[in-house]
Amino acid sequence: MVQRFGARAACGALICVLAVAALVGGSSRPAFAHAELVTSTPAANSVLEEGPPEIVLDFDEAIESSLTSISLFDGESRPIDVGDPIDGADDTIVGVSVPALDDGLYAVVWRVTSADGHVVDGAFSFQVGTAAEGDGQALIDQVSGDARAESAVRWWYAVARLLSSAGAIVLIGACRWWLSAPVAFAGRRGLRVVVRVAWLSLVVGSAAAFGLFGAEAVAGTIGDAVSPSVWGDIATTHTGRMLLLRLTIAIVLGALLALRAHRAAGWWRPAGFTAALLTLYTFPAGGHANALEPSALWIAVDLAHLVAITVWIGGLVAIAAAGRAVLETGEGEQLAKRFSTAATITVPVIVATGVAQTLKLSSGIDELTDTDWGRLLLVKVTVVVTLLAIAGVSRWLLRHDGAASIRRTVVAEAVLGVVVIGLAAGMVGLPPTAPPASQPFAVELSSDGLIAIVSIGPGRVGSNEVHITMTPPGGSITPVLSATARVVPVSQELPPAPVELVRDGPNHYTGPVTFPRAGEWSFELVIQVTESDIILLKTTVPIP
Repeated sequence: MVQRFGARAACGALICVLAVAALVGGSSRPAFAHAELVTSTPAANSVLEEGPPEIVLDFDEAIESSLTSISLFDGESRPIDVGDPIDGADDTIVGVSVPALDDGLYAVVWRVTSADGHVVDGAFSFQVGTAAEGDGQALIDQVSGDARAESAVRWWYAVARLLSSAGAIVLIGACRWWLSAPVAFAGRRGLRVVVRVAWLSLVVGSAAAFGLFGAEAVAGTIGDAVSPSVWGDIATTHTGRMLLLRLTIAIVLGALLALRAHRAAGWWRPAGFTAALLTLYTFPAGGHANALEPSALWIAVDLAHLVAITVWIGGLVAIAAAGRAVLETGEGEQLAKRFSTAATITVPVIVATGVAQTLKLSSGIDELTDTDWGRLLLVKVTVVVTLLAIAGVSRWLLRHDGAASIRRTVVAEAVLGVVVIGLAAGMVGLPPTAPPASQPFAVELSSDGLIAIVSIGPGRVGSNEVHITMTPPGGSITPVLSATARVVPVSQELPPAPVELVRDGPNHYTGPVTFPRAGEWSFELVIQVTESDIILLKTTVPIP
């Protein structure tokens, strides 16, 4: 009875992963804090005398150039043929050649896959000649709708990642303890069921993740996940290779388990150890750790974290699935003690490596509640603390009442352990830092008796609205003749971008302004008070 309950509980815990997938995938949002566009040529909002020969994008981390999409549209939302993406001076730069352009307004829509396997996109506008008319932001809104995969792709991709990670940890961890104590686990049908379910979860999740990653990378649909042409595109990328390697080794692991009767042979254990380690390696090598510097160090830290989790939680699942009969044997007693010793080593490793990664990835402990990643982390920590409390009870019972007394607490630990796996896997698809908060800007400028109040909102990267109210020397009822404005980054030598101001009333002007990236921007306002009196006002606008 206890054996059947343990097996059902362990398999049920795997199903809990799907619930986490629904929570994470169903609330997925555009990703922030992965690859971020640093500079572009031409610059956003720039006005050029002639069309650029190429469009060049420079990001703050490595990108997969083979999956890059850069599209160019004219002021009528018609696509313009551009060349295939070309690698730049390093793996953070990509560009395309551009044909000769007539005077007018243009929009660039881009999509890239960052080093951590996440797909990000964006858009900006520029102008050729000074006679062009139109709203750059309105054009962007019209042409950027196809830059992102449909929501079903992102949801199922989250489910696939969760299935593959939970399957890998349970399969490898449970088999590590099962094969090290074959006599204790002999005849345990519940454990064999859990191992088969975990292997199937790993294979199906890995295959689905490979296809769905491709569908997301090409901003496609569920149908693109089974497209051979999409498979070919992503098989040459780092993330695609990691997913394909995971699927291949999962099949190898299945073959090794089928040949477990040969585990006494000299080749079997080294082959099994290598396959297991490579399977776990594909997770940090294709996730957040791969985007950190130095990547080798943080991949090693994340791998140590994952190995420790596998040994600990895999052992819990194995013992829980096998049931009471295992713990009542003499070898089962020794197994429980060995597992208790292993947990004493692995839990501190899990905590230390987890804290190190949290501090590296997040903006700070005090900002964890600002992101879905941080909030999910807090839920995970709460479950882990509960798990550790139950583990403490199990350890006390093992010392005082023997291994048979811990069967119920081990089942509870196993269920919570698999839930922790689901929460951790769900965090992989979320950005660990929040986009910068909006910072509305307002300032009062004055010169030669003229006062201008300038306000810019919401004060963030992207589209903003500027409002300017002026009081000339003769009083507010005296209208100025005209007002023009422009913005330019303070720290870089880029051409100024004009702000198209519209007179909304006497001495009141408004207009859209786009800040393509964070930093300090110089805002210059030229006011023609009379035919012979022109006043220049300047201020610096910080964009978080």
